[in-house]
Amino acid sequence: MAARERRSSDDAENLRWILIACGVAAGAMATRYLIGLAGEDGAEASQPVSKAFTINRAPEEVAQLWNELDPVGDIVEHVRFDLAPGDRGTEVRVQFQPRWFGRRSPARVQEQLRQFKQLVETGEITRSTADNVREYGDMPEGGRLEEMLVGGAR
Repeated sequence: MAARERRSSDDAENLRWILIACGVAAGAMATRYLIGLAGEDGAEASQPVSKAFTINRAPEEVAQLWNELDPVGDIVEHVRFDLAPGDRGTEVRVQFQPRWFGRRSPARVQEQLRQFKQLVETGEITRSTADNVREYGDMPEGGRLEEMLVGGAR
């Protein structure tokens, strides 16, 4: 009986060490993966993201407002203003290096570009009054357009 208890205890100890080794290996692999995502300067090494959208205004007007409002700050690396097909306004093309969290997340940049389009086309940013919908200004690190509008630039 004592031999059986000792064997059971040894099996549990071996299993414990196997699980610890698996945990260490998983941690090492996760660390290696995360380090592989980061470039030499610590920025995420992901492919640039391109977005294109059409604004129902003349290219000169859109370019001027883009320079005045600076809707996404230093996030966008490349921006182009072309005449949209069918005389439908301006096709805006932007390219940026995403970071999947914070100001450079593709979702955050998409929201800021959507707000810029609304502001240029209508003169205001549309908000929902539903209680279950969060307003953009409630999000951490609100966008530059939000800061300008709240700051009295309406």
